[in-house]
Amino acid sequence: MPQSANLIQLVLKATQLVDKASVLGPSTPADLAKAIDEPRPSVYRIIGSLEESGILRRAPGGLVELGTGILRLADAATDALLDHEALIKLLEGIQSSLGLTAAFWIPRNGTAVCLEQVDSTEVDLHELSSGRILPLHTSAASHVLLAWQSPEILEEVLAHAPYEKLASRTPVDAETLRQLVAETKREGWRMESNEIVDGIAAVGFPVFNADGSIFGALTAAGLVDHVVKLQEEAKTVLAAAAQTLTDLMKDFKLVPSANEESSKPESKESVLTKASSLMDALAVERVATSARLASLTGEHISSVYRMLGTLVEAGWIEQIGHRGSYRVGSKMISLAGSLLSQLDLRRAAMPVLREIHNETGETVLLCIRSGTRAVCIERIDGRRVNSRRLALGSSLPLHIGAAPRALLAFDTPPSWEEYAALLSQSAEFSLGARSRTEFYGKLKEIRDAGFALSDDEVTTGMAAVGAPIFDHRGHVIASLSVSGLRDAILHQPESSPGIIELACDGARRLSRYFGAPDDCIQSVNLTR
Repeated sequence: MPQSANLIQLVLKATQLVDKASVLGPSTPADLAKAIDEPRPSVYRIIGSLEESGILRRAPGGLVELGTGILRLADAATDALLDHEALIKLLEGIQSSLGLTAAFWIPRNGTAVCLEQVDSTEVDLHELSSGRILPLHTSAASHVLLAWQSPEILEEVLAHAPYEKLASRTPVDAETLRQLVAETKREGWRMESNEIVDGIAAVGFPVFNADGSIFGALTAAGLVDHVVKLQEEAKTVLAAAAQTLTDLMKDFKLVPSANEESSKPESKESVLTKASSLMDALAVERVATSARLASLTGEHISSVYRMLGTLVEAGWIEQIGHRGSYRVGSKMISLAGSLLSQLDLRRAAMPVLREIHNETGETVLLCIRSGTRAVCIERIDGRRVNSRRLALGSSLPLHIGAAPRALLAFDTPPSWEEYAALLSQSAEFSLGARSRTEFYGKLKEIRDAGFALSDDEVTTGMAAVGAPIFDHRGHVIASLSVSGLRDAILHQPESSPGIIELACDGARRLSRYFGAPDDCIQSVNLTR
């Protein structure tokens, strides 16, 4: 077999290995070698190259799992399809109006893929979250997509009946599905309940491309009783949002990045590294021709053609029309969904919390935001003293205590304003400041410092430090806090890390695990 064919086969094996890692979760190299029928030495080399690019990484115990580089590529795939920022704002508007989980779905290879989601403040719908894949025979999103796709696609899906029963009302036969799809197209929308998960319902509306073909489906989902109660309001809100997104699609144009800078890899790099560089260049460009990618990567055009062909075959890259332009494939969105489902905040945080606790003997906590409060979801009690406030499962307002303030301060300024407005209506709490301007100033001080301190505030004689944990989009998802007697928390030893520094370092490590941007990780620093 010619050398070029061997190299392309290696790229294809690498994509297969990533697919298996997505399905199997954290796995040994031996398990992955068996899954793709490849010798272990070759698999070790592939894993090493994919680790360098962030596509794979080592989990605790030496297991191999998807890396957060997948998340960056998934965002690039989304950005190449539509105005991602506008979509998020639209979904946030739906969630704010209805209190339901808002999501947007696209068709891909006979399935419905969740492109983006904004969660309800009441219920997390894990089966309907970003990157999730649903079969076309069930769900409001799937039936909307199926109703406006070509009749050939419908007939293909019907030919695969009977279908897997996912919940009590999942359609399982072809005739039922045919009737539901016809009704969806006739009514112009779809409502379902207990089809994907018992107890959950959803309303869906179509979104169209400029040429009138189906682009995707907007949905609002939640507990059945809640959705049924809001059905008419949900129809109005979703219909307007779907029209807004359809109008946005008419104006959306794929425009290559104006960035002309590119660090060209040296020729001695492996083919997998070159393929990774090509993916990285495309992620930056959003859309690019083969000639542009050859220029950016420093590779010969024939080599780029071969790699593009292989990556298109694997679904990692998609070709656009007949003009020879390419974008990151929507398959990366599905891989990202698989990774996000495997990222468990508690599981990732516990080794870090134990390490800090073993070194300091103090109380260590992990908190997340729930509405206007910070909820403690993990806690290791101190060996010498414990505050009874913020016990496991309990909560505090976001402006009281170190862990809550870290969650609020590193959120967006508009969220500060929203929180202050809500708090001004509460007779139970005040902002603890003479004015909103002073309150916002205190939050900015926390951002500038990189952490929040609580001194004699929640419990007399006690102090605490709280540091933010970020996700791959730079959003604060949790805070790590250490609490104890004032002298222990606030003392800064000269020869060893103090408790504030340990808390910040733990938060940085967890942020890195979740793929946070470098500027977010660097913002959590000891500056005093």
